[in-house]
Amino acid sequence: MKTNFTKLLSVCFFLLLGYAASAQTDSRSVGETKAYTVAPESGSNGLQWTLSGTSGTDWSITAGTLNSGSITVLWMKPGVYNMTFTETESHTGVDCSTTKNLTVTVNADFSVAIADATISGTTITESCATGSAGNTDVTFVLTKTNGSNDWTFDYTTDGLASEIVGNDVAVSGGTHNLVISLINTADGSDQTFTVAISDVKDSFGNPAGDDTTGSVTIYGVPNTGTITF
Repeated sequence: MKTNFTKLLSVCFFLLLGYAASAQTDSRSVGETKAYTVAPESGSNGLQWTLSGTSGTDWSITAGTLNSGSITVLWMKPGVYNMTFTETESHTGVDCSTTKNLTVTVNADFSVAIADATISGTTITESCATGSAGNTDVTFVLTKTNGSNDWTFDYTTDGLASEIVGNDVAVSGGTHNLVISLINTADGSDQTFTVAISDVKDSFGNPAGDDTTGSVTIYGVPNTGTITF
């Protein structure tokens, strides 16, 4: 009896080992779209995909149907999801099925970074104002990694006499040029400031961390009078 029990344990162990070796896994980024395809034995058989989570919140089917051999999934929320494909062959009074399983890990890797100041495409830490009147435009480039194509953010300057603030700035695409227009000072005084972004979210509601630039100084220019003659 002990020998038979030992054999049974050995069989169970190797069955589990074989299952673990054949288990399929996939890793994606939040906001990524991916096609998943299974070749059925027969197109006339019943085909069915099932996904854990909630359609329209955690994921969305952008191509194919849940009753086809191929679907394209837009992954909208970080998490671990189970995908199951079942093919069912119907006989008279008996249905025989085969099931394939896939575990998909969707990573919380949506992020946005803001680069240091540029003027006319050149990175700067200091520059002269464009004059003693008017504005000096300083550009800060934001770059998105992963997440949805559409996203929003807030920003504020730090260090100016009158801080410049923006809320719920809407962006579409991987980069955005944030232009800060400084009012030039007639007295020639300097302006040193940083820019911080916050409350960054993609269109699915996934958050990204805050980020802050390095300091940039815009030097005032002399308010020289006109030549008289």
